[in-house]
Amino acid sequence: MPTEAIESDSLLRALRRATNAKTMSSNPKDPDELREEYDFSQGEVGRYADRLAKGSNVVILDPDVAAEFPDNKAVNKALRAYLASKKSDKGAA
Repeated sequence: MPTEAIESDSLLRALRRATNAKTMSSNPKDPDELREEYDFSQGEVGRYADRLAKGSNVVILDPDVAAEFPDNKAVNKALRAYLASKKSDKGAA
């Protein structure tokens, strides 16, 4: 293989790497700054807020309480048992 072909092939690979590194770089100057191609000018603030509020009820457990439950199913099971015991206590009174 001629020397010129090896040098041009190496140069071509180096140019491709440099181009890829430049175009694939996703580090903007300011990480809080959006890229120009993102256009939220027609966005609507809070568009799905009502739907989210209706479909969820988030309760934050204190760390010591959360440590007693392996997952959300266990929390729900314990709360249902507690509510059932309250109902039966009301019926007995």
